[in-house]
Amino acid sequence: MRRFSLTFLMLILCAASLSAQRRQRVFTSDPDMWVSAGIAGFTGNGVNDGQSASAWSFGNSTNWQYSASLEKTLSGGGYSFGIAGTYARVPFVYNGPALPVPNGGGTTCNGCDAHLNMTTLVATFHIGSGTGFHQVIEINGGVVNYANLKRDSDGARLAGGSNTDPLFSGGWGFGYGFDDRTQIEFVPEYAIGIHERSGLSNGVSNTNRMQSLKLTFRMGMGTRTLRR
Repeated sequence: MRRFSLTFLMLILCAASLSAQRRQRVFTSDPDMWVSAGIAGFTGNGVNDGQSASAWSFGNSTNWQYSASLEKTLSGGGYSFGIAGTYARVPFVYNGPALPVPNGGGTTCNGCDAHLNMTTLVATFHIGSGTGFHQVIEINGGVVNYANLKRDSDGARLAGGSNTDPLFSGGWGFGYGFDDRTQIEFVPEYAIGIHERSGLSNGVSNTNRMQSLKLTFRMGMGTRTLRR
């Protein structure tokens, strides 16, 4: 009987030791994912397109830009990484040659009013979350696409559309958390789109410099787990 009790006690101690060594899941209050939707006042200087020998002047006018993102929470809770996109219907002045350039992909005009669709898709790194006021930092890298260039007077398709360029942007601002899963943010952002230099002279800029003042609503989803 004494031998049986000793064996039983040893089994209990071994089980307790193994249980202590096993990594266990720990649930935190941090969201596992973030989704966001936003609106911004957007300005840009425009694009010089060598392929169509045209310039698209945005005139630094302010227009609406709509955004959305999906992000995964990283370790630390206040950091997230994911994808983000924006859309804006941008009015501009099209300045092209007297005759269409071969392979330009559309008609041309000089000094005519027009509109284009500008969309972006980027990988985004976001810093900042929590209840109450906090600072927000965003770093993005991806592409910007200009498409559907159309003259306002008759809807004619203009040369130079369906153009995709590298894009880099960053912003710093502040946010307010109603709780740890509901945030509102105000972030001024600066971005550059780098157009191809093909067909441009050395003294012509190939950079579209853009600025925005973005108001974003963020909602946390799921529950993040850690292992100990």
